[in-house]
Amino acid sequence: MLRRLLVDGGDTFVTQETAEALLERRDARGLRLVLGAFAGADDDTADQLSDALFGVCCRTREDAERFAALCAVLVEDPDGAVRGEARWFLGQLG
Repeated sequence: MLRRLLVDGGDTFVTQETAEALLERRDARGLRLVLGAFAGADDDTADQLSDALFGVCCRTREDAERFAALCAVLVEDPDGAVRGEARWFLGQLG
């Protein structure tokens, strides 16, 4: 159910709100769901997910550090798509 909300190409508001709610958990489980959706998203949906990721996870230095730490954990995820996105975001964070 959450995956469908995260990749709802017809309603990007729902996509962004769902992603933000999951990311506000500030845990690997919520981030994993968002990264998994990001991996297979079309351009519009990916834009919304990216806005949510950077908007929630990079508000402050502390948020960005937590985001990087969670991504570092998820580069070992069993799902290759999640691993790849976690690596990509770690690269973006520098």
